[in-house]
Amino acid sequence: MIANKLVCLVGPTRSGKTDLSLVLAEKLKKVELIYADSLAIYKYLDVGTDKPSPEHRKAIPHHLVDFLDPRERWSAFDFKKEVIRLFFEVTERKALPIVTGGTAFYLHALWQTPFQEGAPSDWRMRIWLSRLCNEQIFALLKGVDPVRARKIGKSDRQRLIRAWEIICQTGHPPSEKRKKPSSIFTPLLFGIYWEKETLKRRIAERVEEMFRRGIVEEVKKLFGMGYAFPIPALDNFTYFPVVQFLHDEISLEETKERIKRGTFLFAKRQMNWFKKWPVIWFPGESMSQEKMAGEIYQFLEKEGVLQ
Repeated sequence: MIANKLVCLVGPTRSGKTDLSLVLAEKLKKVELIYADSLAIYKYLDVGTDKPSPEHRKAIPHHLVDFLDPRERWSAFDFKKEVIRLFFEVTERKALPIVTGGTAFYLHALWQTPFQEGAPSDWRMRIWLSRLCNEQIFALLKGVDPVRARKIGKSDRQRLIRAWEIICQTGHPPSEKRKKPSSIFTPLLFGIYWEKETLKRRIAERVEEMFRRGIVEEVKKLFGMGYAFPIPALDNFTYFPVVQFLHDEISLEETKERIKRGTFLFAKRQMNWFKKWPVIWFPGESMSQEKMAGEIYQFLEKEGVLQ
């Protein structure tokens, strides 16, 4: 099976991934960003998730941001399905998909974790495929499962669609003998790291900024819309302390401290994941994001990703 090269920007919370993704997108021109963030998926929560601005989202296509109801859950399985679908949809538009985010469990699922068995039909996938002719679907299938493509041929549209659907929902071609977990992606990982104390300071500054921007009012507004705790969007180290504050369980200062501690512990867990991966690291303290983007550009050119 041919593994597709997938560009990923990784790093702990407050490392500067979002800003780097925007600088890199400007340099590469035709780019679409796919977010690997377990909080930025939720609608109505902008301050605590630090989503890219509407202006940036309008200028550069962003995916898997600001789309899920706060009551709903989103899993690594859901994430992987969508990234597989988006990868081929974006490349069909002759753009470069770049995954950016710090939810390591989601990222890990892309190239390490096998899916559960079974691949039910997916209406979103079929709507997209309905816009393609048989030759285009055949070419997509041939790129990742040439054995199956040859067996089906170009004329059997129904079997072509089903074969592609299996790949996108399970991460494995129908013809593959699954003796061990595999992936249709080969990751090209780039990350930003900071010294421990610098990262802790950056996190503290971000938390203070969240309160200046109105994270308390944001949760109040959500409650005013009829949402009530517990819901997945608020059950985390960022928003749960705010819920406790609004219920008069802790003070404002304790709320801030709990978010800072939770965020820093999360950042440490993120780095424990990332240290195990073949990441090309850039030092945040001593390297500008323009310089980082330039080096990533050169690397992608050498890898043949920018053809």
